[in-house]
Amino acid sequence: MALVTGGPATGKTVAVAQWFQNLDPIAREWVTLDAHDDRPERFWLTFVLALERAVPGAFARTAASAVDVHRLPPGFLDRLLAAWSAVEEPLVIVLEDVHQLQSPEITEGLGFVVEHLPARSRMVLTSRVDPGLPVSRWRGRGWLAELRQRDLALTLPETIELFTALGEHRLSASEVERLWRRTEGWVAGLWLAAAGLKDRGDVPAAVAEFSGRTPMVADLLADELLHHAPKDLSEFLLRTSVADVLDAELCDALSGRSDSGEVLRRMEADLQFVMATGPGRDTWRYHPLLAEMLRSELETHRPEQVQGLNRQAAGILHARGDIAGAARCLLAAGDTDRAFSVVSEPAYRRADLADTAGIAAFINLFPRELVTESASRMLTYAMMLGLSGQLAEGHAWLQRARMRIDDEPEPRAEDVATLDLLRLMTFTVTAGAGDEIDAGRRAVEAVEAGLDLGVLGARARMNLVRGYLLVDELDQADAALRAGHPGDEIAALVLAPALAARIALRHGRLCEAGRQAAAALETARAFGLDTHTSAGDAHLALAGVFIDRNELADAIAALRRLDEILQANPRARVNQVLFRLEKARVGAALNDFDDVFATLREAGTLIAHVPRSALGRLVDTAAARWHLQAGQARQAEELIATLPDGGPARTLLRARLDLAGGRFDAVRARLRRASPGTMRDRLTGELLLARAAIESGDDAGEHVMVAVRLAAPEHLVRVFLDEGPAVTRLARGAAESLGTESGTNLSVALGSPPPSPGTPLQPTAILTDRELSVLRFLPSHLTNPEIARECIMSVNTVKTHLKRIYAKLGVTSRAETVERARLLGLL
Repeated sequence: MALVTGGPATGKTVAVAQWFQNLDPIAREWVTLDAHDDRPERFWLTFVLALERAVPGAFARTAASAVDVHRLPPGFLDRLLAAWSAVEEPLVIVLEDVHQLQSPEITEGLGFVVEHLPARSRMVLTSRVDPGLPVSRWRGRGWLAELRQRDLALTLPETIELFTALGEHRLSASEVERLWRRTEGWVAGLWLAAAGLKDRGDVPAAVAEFSGRTPMVADLLADELLHHAPKDLSEFLLRTSVADVLDAELCDALSGRSDSGEVLRRMEADLQFVMATGPGRDTWRYHPLLAEMLRSELETHRPEQVQGLNRQAAGILHARGDIAGAARCLLAAGDTDRAFSVVSEPAYRRADLADTAGIAAFINLFPRELVTESASRMLTYAMMLGLSGQLAEGHAWLQRARMRIDDEPEPRAEDVATLDLLRLMTFTVTAGAGDEIDAGRRAVEAVEAGLDLGVLGARARMNLVRGYLLVDELDQADAALRAGHPGDEIAALVLAPALAARIALRHGRLCEAGRQAAAALETARAFGLDTHTSAGDAHLALAGVFIDRNELADAIAALRRLDEILQANPRARVNQVLFRLEKARVGAALNDFDDVFATLREAGTLIAHVPRSALGRLVDTAAARWHLQAGQARQAEELIATLPDGGPARTLLRARLDLAGGRFDAVRARLRRASPGTMRDRLTGELLLARAAIESGDDAGEHVMVAVRLAAPEHLVRVFLDEGPAVTRLARGAAESLGTESGTNLSVALGSPPPSPGTPLQPTAILTDRELSVLRFLPSHLTNPEIARECIMSVNTVKTHLKRIYAKLGVTSRAETVERARLLGLL
């Protein structure tokens, strides 16, 4: 038994006919049924006459007994099967269009015959729907071969072969694939597409226009599936066609019925152009061409219902979170601005999850011709392009919107504020000259005054804080952060503490920076926002804290995690540069200046295309600082000359340049006139004055003590080490003299031996004096070159002593050495 089912013009007959014609020379017959055959006496007479034609004489007596057109004789089916059993050779019978048979008496009898067929016989049925036969039982017994509409659909290679056979050679591979996907391999649809191309010179346009609205396709589908359907079913098809994905609840609302689930299941079985989707098979969809035809019919014959049905569907889909479906329905209803509004907020939320592919899918919902109709749409479109990583195209649309707003005599306040906010967002992501800060400030003031800009407005204050940080205006950043509510939940619980951590780090408040960064990361993990840009801010702050405390292994780990986040947010160019600035600090701490300058060149390349970049000034400031550290004063001076006057960074760099040139009085005069912006700047200034004093033979103790008092509570260590061994030694003694726990901790971090925990468990003679001198620096996290300078020995000698210490204490790492040495009372 074989069953071939499919909708109209899906190739059922062709497939079976080709098989039928290629059979070996055996007895066979083909019967095409119509509505008139839906009477038992007519059907069985037709059936037995076909058998007689296939095997002349074998069924003559059975056929003669069925000539009464009013009724079948008793025992007819038994006589039929008896005659069939007497046929020794194979016999094949095809019944085409079995869906015409609705009589239970016929289907029951036909099922009886199938179940008692002689072993060498075969029966093939074609139908648009599953017939009322026990096919499930036959399938379970292994009697049934099935071909469904999906099996009949042409594959892409078969589609190419079809167009070639029809003489259509003008189609490109992508155009053939587009038609194949549009028709889902439906043979008649592809045939009609080929027919429509014959008189068209513009093939790409013809392919683009082909749809369920194409007259030949629409007429075929309407005749076969809509006009011949019962009125209630055709009504259901029309009203539910506005949605792409159908389910019982949605279709009940659109159709006014209460049995939509059953209707959909029945249509799936009967129409074949209705497909179940989803793992639970509780959602459905119409074939794309059928859906387009139905929508065309609705627009043509029921235009007054189109808007209402689409709005109704949009409301249900939006409430469920199906943004794409809601937006498509709103566009179909003509509510374009509402569609843009519905999409913009979830697009922004998807940016929180770094879902650029999801945002790009939203972008593709909107035809470009709709975008250009208003400034607000262009602004929304520009934002989504930017969020999806298409920064250049997003900026171009932002500029178009700006020109449109400038040309309007009375632009909407919402459009002006949105433009300002997007300019600020662009600046915080890609950097620039900093002119956008004023625009951002205006936008925040508008939001504070009550202008509703949705989720974009909810993040306005945090973006302004980020902008101030980028131009190193810490007081304004701090004031903006504290001046009002941070915004939505993510802004309040993740963004705000992450940015507060960066502000605290820049001031030198390491304890606060570490606490705020940890809070931001904990909340980000709870929200599933591990790769959010604010998590990157938090890791950036943590890396800075670890570097300042000279805990370089932890700093490297934090930077590694930040790098992973940046790979998930490739559009965040600002954080890409800030990451490299911190990485350069680690390289300088390890005395690897080749790595420092290679990293800074990478940072410069990232922003080379941005003129007058605020990030560029940060990179130049860092490069000048490390050129001076590396003894390259000329390169540093060239960079310092490009920095704007008046800032504390330039003042401190100028003082360093004076130190490098031996102009100690100039250092003092310059720093005496300076007004430090932060505690960190004041601390650095005191250390530069200390260096000037040391190198000129004066007493540096007062300056070092001031610096130590500032640094000890926050455990700022690296700032002393970066100024050289002489400053470090003085700071070590000054910190120890404070007599406080923080002072002792700072002294130990700078190389002092910690207080002994008690009597040594083993004699200190286990190590030599030179080995002990190296050992006491191990808890400080000083690098091998720094230990060498402190102990007045070569780096190789330090490494030799470390190997001997490891061997004597039975350890393999620096951390194990410190732990073992403390246990033995050596530290």
